[in-house]
Amino acid sequence: MIYDFYASFQIETENLAKSKKEIDELTTGSGKYSEISVVLTRIMLLTTVFAIEGKLPDRKDRPNRIDPDVYAKVGEGEYPTGLKALIHSNENYNDYLRCKLSELSFLGINSPIDLSSLPKGSWVLEFPITLAKPFMSKDDIPFSIIENPVRKDRVFGVPFISAMAWKGNLRWVMMKILLEPNADEPDEFAQIRFLHTLLFGTEKGWGETKSWTDYLDNLCPGAKEQYRNLIKEKFGKENAKDVHTHGMLHFYPTFWNKIDMIVINPHDRKTKTGKNPIYFEVVPAGVKGVFRLVYVPFYWFGLPEGELKKKVIKDLKDIISGLKEMMLTYGFSAKKSSGFGVIEDGWDKEKSRLEIRGFYDVQRFGNFDELKGIVEAWGVKSDRHA
Repeated sequence: MIYDFYASFQIETENLAKSKKEIDELTTGSGKYSEISVVLTRIMLLTTVFAIEGKLPDRKDRPNRIDPDVYAKVGEGEYPTGLKALIHSNENYNDYLRCKLSELSFLGINSPIDLSSLPKGSWVLEFPITLAKPFMSKDDIPFSIIENPVRKDRVFGVPFISAMAWKGNLRWVMMKILLEPNADEPDEFAQIRFLHTLLFGTEKGWGETKSWTDYLDNLCPGAKEQYRNLIKEKFGKENAKDVHTHGMLHFYPTFWNKIDMIVINPHDRKTKTGKNPIYFEVVPAGVKGVFRLVYVPFYWFGLPEGELKKKVIKDLKDIISGLKEMMLTYGFSAKKSSGFGVIEDGWDKEKSRLEIRGFYDVQRFGNFDELKGIVEAWGVKSDRHA
């Protein structure tokens, strides 16, 4: 008896005509695969084609015509099968996603955030996002039928952008728009860099070359010691390298409700022809998700209420500036330099939420300008009561 799952449902490797038939059966969930109802599992089983030696026959039964892995990815000519059929042609995988997203909501994993147990000055920012350009990312699974699978949640198989990815992208954008313009102002640079540490946490790569810390040290050498002194003073350490801290920002993953495939076919510079198409899973334009971010001002605890409010609103303004640039200009996807991973600047106002616990009740906004206007009005009120 065979106990290994992949071995039990291995696609035929000796009889190439039967191999092709079983790829079709795996796609449709018929034949020996009729008991496998989960689409994600059938996609995973497509990887067993890599054990096939030789090429498959074509639709006219001519032998030695089609690479097995190519057939399992896209099918043959105008007749899609395998991965392309499951996620593009018959949309079985997208039906599966709708079911899993309902489960996530039922379990409270993809639900609105409760601020009631958080301290005064904490804020939550939530709003729906719609992709204006496709989103690309790299999954960390060791083996896939496609070279570039989009990253998916390990349990539910839903494509998503992780909390850490949001954090890294936003930190990078805020470095671009707030730190780089002040590279010739050491005092200002050190203060902003210190604030980013309080917001995002300890920088990566202390003592390493070609790291985040090394880049910022070289970007403004005159601020290097000032920044370290600020860190040591704030956390009571003799050496800045000994400071390991979490930031005040807490990100949540965004789950996407659809997936698709694209192909990039690099062309030879001399012949101007493409021979080796590269397939990508992507989250296509028009797909929706929800962005969620929570801020807890634990580094500002102990300040008078008026000063706490000012600090909280100042941090919120900076974050909104960074979010706007990240989502509308720079992007948050792989290949963002080519325009991938930006959103539409507009959403359902009633599904948005901004709230500062203990200071301001829930506000709704339909785009970044409205969001910015709300926070600026709060800032004016805060200055009047100071």
